[in-house]
Parts: sequence; C-alpha cells; structure tokens
Amino acid sequence: MSEPGGGFHLPSPSSQPIVTSLGIALMLVGLVPDARIWRMAIVSLGAMVFLIGVWLWVSDAVAEYRNLPD
Repeated sequence: MSEPGGGFHLPSPSSQPIVTSLGIALMLVGLVPDARIWRMAIVSLGAMVFLIGVWLWVSDAVAEYRNLPD
C-alpha cells in the first residue's frame, strides 16, 4: 500500500532561530536596571536583530512551503 502524500517533509537547517534568540537576549540584557544611557541602544539593537531574524525565518519558511511538491 502506497502513501497518498508521498511521505513527510522536514525543513532544511537554518540559522534564523539562533539570530532571533540572540535578538531577544540583547533586548533582555538592555532591560537590566542601570543608570547608563547605552542600555536603550542595546534594546534597540536587539529589537532590530530580532525583527530581521523573524523576517528572514518567515520568508524562508514561506518560500520553502511554496516549493513543496504537490
């Protein structure tokens, strides 16, 4: 008996989850109570890294999903 879907699909390895978690870690480090002004720069940098990581992760997943065989 053959499978109707032809098996299952696993996504290819990616670095986007690591980049996204690095952005979250930077944001959390910037939230540590301190009297210095540079912590807002760390939060902003972490937010940018997080958003870029999520954007790349989602765009890769959508492109991979569109290229699946029927």
